[in-house]
Amino acid sequence: MDVRSVWSTWVWNLDPEVVEFFLRIRRIRLIGLLTTGDFALYTAANCLSLLGTWMQRIACSLLVWDMTQSPFWLGVLAAADLLPTVLVGPIGGAAADRWDALKLNRLSQLALAVVAGLLTAFVQFNVLTLGLLIAIVALQGCIIAIGQSARMTIVQELVGRDDVPVAVAINSMNVNLARLVGPALAGLLIVLFDVVWVFLFNTIATLIFVAVLQRIVPKADTPKQPRGKGVFSEIWQGFRFVASDRGTRLMLLLLLAGGALIRAIAEMLPAFAAMLSAVPATGLAALTSSMAFGSVMAGLTMNIYLSTPRLPLQIAMAWLMSACVAAAFIFGNSVWTLAVFAMLMGYLTSVSLIATQTYIQLGTPPVLRGRVLSVHGLIFRASPSLGALVLGLSSDAFGLEFPVFCSAAIMLVVVLLFMPAVFRMRFHPEEISTRH
Repeated sequence: MDVRSVWSTWVWNLDPEVVEFFLRIRRIRLIGLLTTGDFALYTAANCLSLLGTWMQRIACSLLVWDMTQSPFWLGVLAAADLLPTVLVGPIGGAAADRWDALKLNRLSQLALAVVAGLLTAFVQFNVLTLGLLIAIVALQGCIIAIGQSARMTIVQELVGRDDVPVAVAINSMNVNLARLVGPALAGLLIVLFDVVWVFLFNTIATLIFVAVLQRIVPKADTPKQPRGKGVFSEIWQGFRFVASDRGTRLMLLLLLAGGALIRAIAEMLPAFAAMLSAVPATGLAALTSSMAFGSVMAGLTMNIYLSTPRLPLQIAMAWLMSACVAAAFIFGNSVWTLAVFAMLMGYLTSVSLIATQTYIQLGTPPVLRGRVLSVHGLIFRASPSLGALVLGLSSDAFGLEFPVFCSAAIMLVVVLLFMPAVFRMRFHPEEISTRH
């Protein structure tokens, strides 16, 4: 019997409730955005590029640990990767408000491919030193900072306004899926072959992303900042909006505290893995993958309960619970116990991060979006590096557990102090977006 006729007969004889079930699945915006249009293509290529980035990040951490055996130098590496955001991130925000976000994405990704190629060559020819590695990672951090605002701004050019929360969640899932798979794949390549294959993979993946960006056509253009003002004046305008808008200011202050006090703990995972695992690379992969798994689950499930008017309260509660889970890190007596805490912390921090970016995307005037997102990106990227540097220094002096517990306890106090103001907040993005 012809296969097509069997298939057609089966479909037409389905129970109407079964047909309606499949139609409902198709109508789910998460599924639709992942399967059709340029955003789906962008998401797939971005996921591959992020996978390579996380593989390279894990490889760099292991190289630094092998060279130094010091939590302090892990903190320095994190600072080299993230602190350039403080210097060049606002310039990237002004550029995203002035110029085409898609072109900025292409240029920044091409530059990152060149950096990954350099690392591949230096590792292959065995000329990579600690100082050179940190310098290259700092250069990579500058490039990421320049392109970060354009990378976030393009979301609203590829989807409709109503789909922004779902698109932000998908982007977060991309990052965390890369965090889930990247460490395991990096560890596999390092164990079976050599660390140079990690850097080569990232080079190829980033070049594929560049090629895909050449094919994408945005649905709509974001209004651009009229030229005439100086760059620094435009940057200051973005900071002024953040300072004057009470809700944005409060959410970004929570993001700052959460990054420095909670997310910084993730930068210490190689040290935890070395303490609790006979094979540090395996332990690190387990901890990082567990945290990433929690983050992916957050992206898949939080749209069920995410409420735009209640975003501020949901953000604060997620930070509050993540602080409680982070404090439990000191009670982990094995890698697998710690992996459970890492998974919970990954889930809760991702809820707060996705909700915060959604707040900024929806609550900022379009002409200022790139600059305000650059402030968000500055805090998002720089705060964990600052916290990791402090944790690294204090861990060398007092051991790892006590500084981690103190960091979580301080975050708990900060959120409780902010909670009365959060309870009074109501988020109405349509009003905020028309005030400028």
